[in-house]
Amino acid sequence: MAISKETKVGVLAAFAITVLIIGYNFLKGENVFTSTKEYFGKYEKIEGLFASNPVLINGYKVGSVSSVSMDNKTLELTVGIRLPGDIKIPNNSVMKIVNNDMIGSKAVEIIFGDSKDMAKDGAFLEASQDQGIAQAVSDVLTPLTQRVNSVLGNIDTAVAGADLTTTLKDASLALKAFKETADKLNSLLDGKDAQIEAILTNVQVTTKSLTGLTPKIDGIIADIDKSTSELSEVEFKLLATKIQNLAGELEKTTGAINNSEGSLGLLVNDKKMYNDLDATILKLKSLIEDIEKYPKRYFSLTNRQAKKAEEAKAAGE
Repeated sequence: MAISKETKVGVLAAFAITVLIIGYNFLKGENVFTSTKEYFGKYEKIEGLFASNPVLINGYKVGSVSSVSMDNKTLELTVGIRLPGDIKIPNNSVMKIVNNDMIGSKAVEIIFGDSKDMAKDGAFLEASQDQGIAQAVSDVLTPLTQRVNSVLGNIDTAVAGADLTTTLKDASLALKAFKETADKLNSLLDGKDAQIEAILTNVQVTTKSLTGLTPKIDGIIADIDKSTSELSEVEFKLLATKIQNLAGELEKTTGAINNSEGSLGLLVNDKKMYNDLDATILKLKSLIEDIEKYPKRYFSLTNRQAKKAEEAKAAGE
């Protein structure tokens, strides 16, 4: 049985339309071979959100924006999103419009709720949105702009309040005084090149002379140091010798005393001799006191005078 050309054209057209529909939905991010669910949210503004923009869960694309429509009376915007049917969405979840990149493109982020009841196909979810890129940049730049304006205002105030004429005049006077000083210095040094050169030459010669004397000075200092060291060493040796000799003599004397050698040794070691010497000293002291008290007794020229002295002593006179 032959197939007519019209049948072939119809089949080919149907196939082309099918491929076109599948390709269009694929470009929109939809898979026609899987079941999907659609959810909606109402917004006052959508900040540039369009159909086919991605729908994200935890930053991962799971679907796309299916539709964006506006109520001409209330100007309220309704956004529809399409997700795979196997993704369960709690009915208190939030459809949040977020910034998808730095150039301002938008996406819808699904923020899951904690309800046990799941949203059904075609349900309306709570709507929310982040501030736009322009607003975020404005929030950052506005304080900075205010600070810059404040600084510029302070600078303007300071400049306006300053007496620029007086300041410039003072600067001019300072430069003039500096120029006069430089001129006087030039006049003072003018024609003195030869003298200055001679002075520098003398300084150079003197420096070289001092450099040549440095070894000699070092030698003199070394000799003085050596002499001082030798003198100190000699004096110390002499003092040590004297101390050693004195120690030897003291040792001999102490030994002699301990061994009862000599008068001092006998006196120290013989107690009887010490007692006799002490008694003799006491008697001598008593005799001297008696002579002082009765001198006539000891120095009388006649027996009669001596007798009178004995009688006076006996009488206690």
